Amino acid sequence: MAGIGFTLKKLFKEEFFTTRLKAYMYSSIVAAGPWIAAVLTVNILLFMAEYYFNDISQKDLFMGTIVYSFVFSQIITAPWQLLITRYISDKLYIKDYNYIKSSFIGLSRLVFIITYIVGFIYYYKNQLPLYYRFMGLSLFVFISLIWIIMVYLSAIKNYSIISYAYIIGGIISVILSFIFVNYPLQFKEYPIASGLLLAYLIGIIVTYSILLYSFFSTFYVSNNKEYDFIRYLSKFYNLFYIGLFYTLGLWIDDILMWYSPLGVDIYETYKYAPLYDNAVFLAYLTVIPTMILFMVSIETEFYDMYKKYYTFSMGSGTYDDIEVARKQMQKSVYKQVVYTMETQTIISLTLIIISGKIFSYLEIPIIIRDIFRIAALGALCNIFILIIILILLYFESRKFALIIASLFMLLNGVFTLYFIPRGIEFYGFGYFVGSFITLAVAIVIMVRFLKDINYYTFGKQPVFIAKEKGIFVNIADYMNFLSNNFENKYKKR
Repeated sequence: MAGIGFTLKKLFKEEFFTTRLKAYMYSSIVAAGPWIAAVLTVNILLFMAEYYFNDISQKDLFMGTIVYSFVFSQIITAPWQLLITRYISDKLYIKDYNYIKSSFIGLSRLVFIITYIVGFIYYYKNQLPLYYRFMGLSLFVFISLIWIIMVYLSAIKNYSIISYAYIIGGIISVILSFIFVNYPLQFKEYPIASGLLLAYLIGIIVTYSILLYSFFSTFYVSNNKEYDFIRYLSKFYNLFYIGLFYTLGLWIDDILMWYSPLGVDIYETYKYAPLYDNAVFLAYLTVIPTMILFMVSIETEFYDMYKKYYTFSMGSGTYDDIEVARKQMQKSVYKQVVYTMETQTIISLTLIIISGKIFSYLEIPIIIRDIFRIAALGALCNIFILIIILILLYFESRKFALIIASLFMLLNGVFTLYFIPRGIEFYGFGYFVGSFITLAVAIVIMVRFLKDINYYTFGKQPVFIAKEKGIFVNIADYMNFLSNNFENKYKKR
């Protein structure tokens, strides 16, 4: 937690406007830099497709490939991201650095196999040309691998290289797409979509290559326990399901809307709802300020209170010291959450009010504007659901975090199904209502948990250290055994 905090604290200590502006810009790059770079790249490619070509179906084909690659790569990798974050943090804390590189190799190999199999099955009986299916499969696999390596680089606070990698990869994609537009490659079918997809794929590969080089430059020692992280599924299985359920909840309304009257079928390959997806995507852009403010508050104020409380709790303080630290930490959490919520609410409501003029000026369809207005409220609730989940995870409250993530997935899906038959004017309400109810429950859980934090800190500690056991411990040992045998046989050859 403290990594980027040192830089931010130094910047925020100085009262100059330019220094504080620099601090917020630094936070912006850390919190949303890769996201913004990826969004700009895709939209520039789509703009070029619209400007140079009139074939809307090929633009939809390209967009369908991008949407499916991002959505399902997140659903597959999100469970592993939370689990491996805990694993990396533990190993960094006890200075077992040689486990980091090994776990990265093992997890990357596992994700590669899973995504390749899923992608192969999906594209196998597809009617698209073989070269397009190969590029679509490759994009899906590489994006999945990028999600994984970003966890490792984020854990060691190497945020700048992540943003630079996305920017460089995006620039390369744009340059190549411009070249392919003016000097088309000889694709027999869907030349526009194929050219754009190839340009974007090359940019993604460059991004991954930069991230990979940075990682191996940082961690160059390893051991023979590449699948040791799997044993964490026995002890921290709830982290896996928190990532899975929250990410499914994030996308379940989109997926259900693909089969609504707004859904379109693209060459019998992709089914998505561009009007709804665009509206929700624009709604997510409105919560970027919260991502920035939360990072600043967590890294500059909350961490100090958090560290102080647990330092006293671990034996260096009296009960009075612990109580004072608890109240200060509790006050800091409430203050930052309320401040961030107030700020984001003002921003969201302002954008909702002026969206009519903005959308009219940009000639965006009215239906997107109407869905955006309600989806922006859903995004407002959703970002604070995520913040509360993260706060609970800081305090090892995985059970409550899992309850919130599960509730979010369930309510978003149920209410989206409920509102779809009621017509276009109700599209987006399922996402908002599900998020709003989940947020209300999450706030109650967080308040009650922080009130009883002393109980959870002391009363829930194990009496003795139990030996690791469980099916995933055995699986991890067996996979390490097989991997070592294979490597030994390969070396002998």
